[in-house]
Amino acid sequence: MELSTLLPFLANLIVGGLVLGFVYAIIALGYTMVYGVLQLINYAHSEVFITGAVVGFEVFRVLAPVNMNGYLKLLIALLAAMIISGLLNVVIERLAYRPLRNAPKLVPLITAIGVSLILQDVLRVIEGFQEIGRAH
Repeated sequence: MELSTLLPFLANLIVGGLVLGFVYAIIALGYTMVYGVLQLINYAHSEVFITGAVVGFEVFRVLAPVNMNGYLKLLIALLAAMIISGLLNVVIERLAYRPLRNAPKLVPLITAIGVSLILQDVLRVIEGFQEIGRAH
């Protein structure tokens, strides 16, 4: 492999790794903040993050044929993702976690795992199933 083809590949690999690292850092900060406030490990945090990504993608996909600036489409998709994720977090906290504030530590933990599984399955139903990494 020549150096002229290797350098752009290496640059893309480095940028992709940095972006993925930043995403992991954001998720870890979210876990830390939620634990600091609620004293609960919210296992549904990643699913809420994924829900925001799915909402942003779907809004952007719906807006794709609309004749407007691409940056405006992106801004609308990001705002929709943030609003839906925030509302989903409020609903989860009010319905699942707040009633268990004075319960033993194991009860909210089990509830958090249950909320995580529910959100995963709802996203699978909405977005459909897709097999990844299976050789044909």
